[in-house]
Amino acid sequence: MRPNESLDQSDFVYDLGDLEQLLRAIYDVLHEMNFTRQDGSRITELDRVASLQRIACSHAAMLVEAASRFDHGAPCNGEVG
Repeated sequence: MRPNESLDQSDFVYDLGDLEQLLRAIYDVLHEMNFTRQDGSRITELDRVASLQRIACSHAAMLVEAASRFDHGAPCNGEVG
């Protein structure tokens, strides 16, 4: 999807779904990582990134759910009907 392309609602929903899957894959990788240093202390930067990434993942899932309710295959140009 490019910024100046006309956008079909179905494409938009599928692109959001792809974004959600990407964020979920990143979530899986992040949560397999060891967040402790050799001295036993936590790597707080990784904790923060993991928390922000979890928020992004859950918001993407909510957007996919919301957008799928409006997916009727019509162009997404702001016009009704």
